[in-house]
Parts: sequence; structure tokens; C-alpha cells
Amino acid sequence: MNNFPKGERLNNVKQIENLYAKGDKFMAYPFSVRFIYNKEQNPENSNMSVLIIAPKRYQKLAVNRNRAKRLLREAYRLNKHSLEEKIKNSSSQLFISIALVSKIMPDYSLTEQKVKEILSTIEKKIFSENN
Repeated sequence: MNNFPKGERLNNVKQIENLYAKGDKFMAYPFSVRFIYNKEQNPENSNMSVLIIAPKRYQKLAVNRNRAKRLLREAYRLNKHSLEEKIKNSSSQLFISIALVSKIMPDYSLTEQKVKEILSTIEKKIFSENN
């Protein structure tokens, strides 16, 4: 069974602060996305980490927040591979934050569609700027 390993989770406080202070942001409603791309020439540190958020402000019940995060993680896990390969090949780092900003709970098909849109938008922004 495939999973979402700890190495792919963004949980370093300094990296999260840096992401929110200096990262680019855009909306793919019902999700708000922030990302920061670090082009380093250090191949052992090349990775892609994601922070998935479902704030209590929008989803009052814990079961709804947990379900939203579960749907986001699964959609991300299934669709990350093309962007992940490009990040590894370029020996760089990418940190992403995806937050649910809707009071309406999205279903899986909408979540997957939006995650695909998010990943392709990030890929276009990163690799069109640097090429």
C-alpha cells in the first residue's frame, strides 16, 4: 500500500514561517495555495514537502477537518509524481501549503481536480520562470 511518508510532510517551523513570509500564493477555490521554490545544488536535500491545512475557522467539526485533510493527502499522493520527478532532477526544494478555505466540504472528485490544477500551476510557474 502506498502512503504519505513523514519525509513528504512539511513540519519544520522555520520552513513554514519562511513559506508564509516569502512564498508565492494563489487560489484554486476552495483551496488556497502557497509555495516556495529553493534552487539549491545539493542533491541529497532535493525534496518536495507539503503542508495540508483545514482550519477550524471554515470547518467547525473535527471529523470534517480530518476528512478534508484525508481527501487532500490522497489526491496529492496520487498526482504528485510528474512534479516530484522534475524537482528531483533539478536538485532543488519545493515547499507547498494547501489550505481549505471553504465552509462547504468538497467531494473527492473536486478535490482531485483542484489538486491536479494546483500542481500543474506550480509546475508552470517554477519551470517557466527558470527556463
